[in-house]
Amino acid sequence: RSEERAPAKVGANAQVGGSLLSNGSRVEGTAERSIISPGVFIGEGAIVRDSVILHDTIIEAGAVVDRCIVDKNVVIATGARVGDGDDNTPNVGLPEGLNTGLTLIGENSCVPEGITIGRNVVIHPRSETKAFGKKKKVASGTEVGADQR
Repeated sequence: RSEERAPAKVGANAQVGGSLLSNGSRVEGTAERSIISPGVFIGEGAIVRDSVILHDTIIEAGAVVDRCIVDKNVVIATGARVGDGDDNTPNVGLPEGLNTGLTLIGENSCVPEGITIGRNVVIHPRSETKAFGKKKKVASGTEVGADQR
């Protein structure tokens, strides 16, 4: 069932390969082997690879999202790198379920500008920029947010 949104829009310099683009999505950067839900915006120079991006998420210019599931209404700020590196340290809270390099970002979260987030990380729902503190890097296998265990 299609939502009442305009058709997907792919910018003149965008690159899309092996991806599903839903109505209302707009790609100005790159989407590779990903599912892009309605209302998602991928900014110029941003790269989304092997990921599922849910409704009305904004991925700003220059951000990289690799092997992630991003819930709805998330903002990934300019230059952020999510799902970065080769370290597959299992997640501290879900070691048996989150150990293959997949990073999860909960709804209504905001990933700060320029931060690097490793693999098997859980960003809990409604995690604002302040939840990250002054960190420039979030290690693989860790968690961020008020709902931390």
